[in-house]
Amino acid sequence: MDIACKMRMIRRWIYGVRSYIPGLQHQHRIESLVGPLGYWNQLQRYQLSAVTKLGLLTQHHLLDIGCGPLQGGIAFIRFLEPNRYFGVDNKAVAISAACEEISRQQLWKKRPRLILSTSFGDDQLGDMQFDFIWLSQVLYYFDESTLHSLFAMACRRLSPGGVLAGDILGPGSDSSFLRVRNPRPPAHTHHSIDRLARAHGFRASLLGRLNEFGYPKRLNLSHNLLLKITRQPA
Repeated sequence: MDIACKMRMIRRWIYGVRSYIPGLQHQHRIESLVGPLGYWNQLQRYQLSAVTKLGLLTQHHLLDIGCGPLQGGIAFIRFLEPNRYFGVDNKAVAISAACEEISRQQLWKKRPRLILSTSFGDDQLGDMQFDFIWLSQVLYYFDESTLHSLFAMACRRLSPGGVLAGDILGPGSDSSFLRVRNPRPPAHTHHSIDRLARAHGFRASLLGRLNEFGYPKRLNLSHNLLLKITRQPA
């Protein structure tokens, strides 16, 4: 076992101890829902940094797909004007944790909306449109059929000039965690995503590695590639 592997194991053990310490149990629980342990604040800053660099303004409407316990969502809610943040997840435990986190941070006054949904929120959003649709570390779980559903939803939900953005695994990213769910996980590339997006009138642009947008470099997924998906010019 190399030194890096040993250090990761020690780090996991140290953070695991928090689950038994009063006052740290809550933080351990919400980090365990999204992972990795010990990087909550850094990853929260990364998400806000990435989307603001893409042009997010305080008056924009944001749909955060796979919002989880609001690792990025809390920063978005603070940044945006009231009624501008919409978080969607398909896991009830994540939405419950997200509601608790909003209460702990006293942010209900910003009137965020949280949605439990298996349709990216499409069945619950009425005629809402969004300036940004954000999927942090979610796209690589989707097979082609799910991506087609996502882009079909985005056709209806993205405002003129709107942006859908998310990341896929890049060269050097360890994909072994995907095999826990699927022994043959999707192997998306910028070009394969662009091909599927173009079928719905979009195009996908490659922006660079996540670590160029503030993602912690010591984490394996810092090698992931950030994609910006917009409508093709008429």
